This record gives sequence, C-alpha cells and structure tokens, in this order.
Amino acid sequence: MQTATTSLEPSSSGAAKPANRSRRPMPKKIHVYFVAFTSIFVALVLTGFSRRYFIPIANGTFSRPAVVHIHGLLFLTWTLLLLLQASLAATGRLRVHRKIGSIGAWLIIPMLSLGTLVAARDTVHDFNNGDGQAALSFFYGELADLAQFGLLAGAAMLLRYKPDFHKRLVIIGSLGLLGAAIGRIPEISAYTSFILDGLIASVAVYDLASHRRVHAATVVGTAVLLAVGLTEEAVGNTRAWLDAAHHLLAV
Repeated sequence: MQTATTSLEPSSSGAAKPANRSRRPMPKKIHVYFVAFTSIFVALVLTGFSRRYFIPIANGTFSRPAVVHIHGLLFLTWTLLLLLQASLAATGRLRVHRKIGSIGAWLIIPMLSLGTLVAARDTVHDFNNGDGQAALSFFYGELADLAQFGLLAGAAMLLRYKPDFHKRLVIIGSLGLLGAAIGRIPEISAYTSFILDGLIASVAVYDLASHRRVHAATVVGTAVLLAVGLTEEAVGNTRAWLDAAHHLLAV
C-alpha cells in the first residue's frame, strides 16, 4: 500500500514548493485471463461436439435436418467469437472488437429460437423412443440453460458501453451453454458441475486480483446461474411441468 508522499516541485518563479500527492494503485488489468477463459470454453465445446457432430459430418455419416446444422453453426460462431473478442480486447484493438461485437448481439435471438426448436424436436424423438418422462424433464433443463444464456448475454449487449459489466456477463452467460458440451465428453461428464463451478469461481478470483472486490456483474451472473441450475431437476420433475410439456409437444 502506497502512502502519501511529500516532494519539492519548482514553481514558475524557480522556487521550490511542497506538493502532497496521494497515489492510489490503478486496478491491474489481467486481459490474459479472458483469453484463457474463452480458450478453455472453446476447447471444451470443440471436444464435446467433435465425436457426435464434427467428425460424423467430416465422415459423411451425420444425417440431420438443415435446422440442426444451422443451429450448430450459430452456436459454433458464438463460441469462436468469444475467443476472438477476448483476443482483440487483450491486444487493444477495441474498435474492431466493437464492430465485431454487433455480430454477436444479432446471434442471440436466432440461437435461442433454433436452440428451443432443436431441443423440442429431440425431446419428441426421445420420448417416442422410450425415454418417456425423463425426456420431458431433460427438456426443461435445456430450456433453462437457454433462458439463463439469453438473459445474461442479452444484458451484456445492453450494457456493452459499460465494459466491466459487459465482459463478465458475456462469459458467465455463455456458461449456460457449456453443460451440453461437457456432458458429451465421457471422461469428464461426471464432473460437469465442478467444472462449471470452477469457471464461475475463476471470475471472482479475477475480480479480487484486478479490483480487490467481487464485481456486481459477477454476483448477479452467478446468482442467475445457480438459481436456475440448482432448480432444474426439481422443477423439471414436477407434475405441473410434465403436464405442460405433454401439452406443448403434443406427446
């Protein structure tokens, strides 16, 4: 901690005069953190969907409707944009960062719409192929993940002129999409909650290291993720939701 110092500065007349200056250390900018966070995010997404999507496509063995491919393209674009945007901000290319950011803003609504459509289609398929109520319960979890992403990512875009809020809400909101990728990696799928909790905790650690306090955006984002995540199973198995899902999906 720096204390106030007293120095002698020459006046315009050449005489020395005392000057008291209280110096406060500026918050440390750890831009590399966001590059590291988004790199981990991208690695998990590419690993999770490589076996079930990317490799089968490359081999010509993946046959699904066009809506599934568009859905996948939108989510992959968002994922890669996270890393690109973090890299641009870290290297000071903020003008390009802002221009490209507008692309991300326009992705959110199509991602939510097609994500819901694909989730509903898969749920109907799974229900009719023997999964029954479990498919309807899982459907609620998928909708909840999309909702928390839409809420936090949408808030991040509205607050894009407040960088401290924007960057935290973007990465925390994106974690709502990560469970689907981790769940497709058999070696670590059992640790999904631990991985997500660790990534959330890393944002708080970054806050403490750079600002000596946990940022309000981190608190709000974490609260939304936990509130939705911890209630997914309970709500998804209620009679009210199951009846609603039967009606919505006509199964």
